Amino acid sequence: MKFCKVKEQGLSQLTKKSILEYIKSMDLAISNKLPREELLAQELGVSRITVRSALNELASEGIIFRKQGKGTFVNQEALHMNVVFNPIGDLRDVIASSGYEVKTKVLAIEKRVASSEEVVKLQLKENDEVFVIKRMFYANEMPAIYCVDRIAVNTVGEDLINNQMDISIYKYFSETLKRNISWDKVELSTITSEEMQDLAKYFDCKYVQSFLNCDIINFDNNDEPAFYANEYVNTKFIRYQLIRQKKY
Repeated sequence: MKFCKVKEQGLSQLTKKSILEYIKSMDLAISNKLPREELLAQELGVSRITVRSALNELASEGIIFRKQGKGTFVNQEALHMNVVFNPIGDLRDVIASSGYEVKTKVLAIEKRVASSEEVVKLQLKENDEVFVIKRMFYANEMPAIYCVDRIAVNTVGEDLINNQMDISIYKYFSETLKRNISWDKVELSTITSEEMQDLAKYFDCKYVQSFLNCDIINFDNNDEPAFYANEYVNTKFIRYQLIRQKKY
């Protein structure tokens, strides 16, 4: 097994990616122990601080774990997880990782005055307007995730058009608005098709059905709220997986 040199110094994300590639090349039946930090730094061509930052992120995601006095080890259970909750990618990736063919459809785009909740979560002023984009993500032609995004009109201007939302919203922000989405705050709950008529309508519910509701505020690199979303997930198709560390 060989490491690939990290060409751009000081980028922990590139270091993390290189370590992940190394992990995938390991024969875990023989050993799941990673080399020491100083050896990783030497092989990757970065500082130990950068390596430690990348390892800390991998540890927080449950991909590796550390044993005091023994070293750093790959968590083999994490490698079998198809849809992780952290880090999360575009919903297309989530559905594809679950083993389904992906299709999307823009259901509606409207402009209206922001609700009191949207004003707070997007840090807007009273009577500011938002675009509300409703989209359905399909898994093998079946509705899997209903997504409602709200973007402040003063963020995008008046010219948001339907075909712009055919791409990933993260790609839209990075390429069109020149703002990268770097983190989010998520609140999880459940909701039924009886409580929300859009769910009954778009999922064609013949009886009362429950959905996972991911209430999400997305932030950019300046830690400013970029857009507010609700993702209503049909857990028949999509099940997020998460490894949690215990403090006991």
